[in-house]
Amino acid sequence: MSSQILNMNTEEDGYSHLNHLSQHPSRHYMSVNINQGRSLPFAVWLPAIFTLFVLCLALITGMIVLGLRGSQAPVEHNENLRGLKERLCSVGDTNIKNNGPACSLCPVNWKWIGGDTCFYISEKKATWQESKDFCFSQNSTLLTLKRKSKLIRMSHILQKQSYWIGLSYGVDGWSWMDDTKLSTQRMDWIDLSSKKNCAYLYYRKLKVYSEDCYEKYPWICEKAAVQLI
Repeated sequence: MSSQILNMNTEEDGYSHLNHLSQHPSRHYMSVNINQGRSLPFAVWLPAIFTLFVLCLALITGMIVLGLRGSQAPVEHNENLRGLKERLCSVGDTNIKNNGPACSLCPVNWKWIGGDTCFYISEKKATWQESKDFCFSQNSTLLTLKRKSKLIRMSHILQKQSYWIGLSYGVDGWSWMDDTKLSTQRMDWIDLSSKKNCAYLYYRKLKVYSEDCYEKYPWICEKAAVQLI
């Protein structure tokens, strides 16, 4: 009898407990949802925050370094140019131009004797026209000797040869490579004949004579030097 009463009490307690749960289902599920949607602890976010901070710091540092390099670039560029000028321009290769020292640079195998002009003195021989064509291929012209002072300066670099120069006889008489006419004023370093139409420089007397254009002589080209200020 007592066991039956105990069983009945147990069943009633179980029923009352189930009935209690069934009457408040929303409260149970709400507590579960609240627990599942709860914010993560700060310790979980700390590594991500630290990583983001490091990335921002690296970006700012990179921008500062680039800014400093940009400001130093013009200075380094000028220093490089000065160093290049010192290596290319030897002592004595400078002249006064535009109220300051200028360095005249000539290509390899070309000579500089002052001023702003480079000279090429050939070792081979060719006709006058072939010599003219060679100079043209080098962006230059055959030598022009309109003044005796230039002739005297040329004497320092001439070998014991005769050289074609940029003076020839045409329909309008003798003219230089730039199409200017030979001056009618008597010049003691020029002695020409209209029977021979091309001019050459004779090294021994430093005088200009005429010769048949098909004869073969070495030649002299000239062109402007590159100026480094």
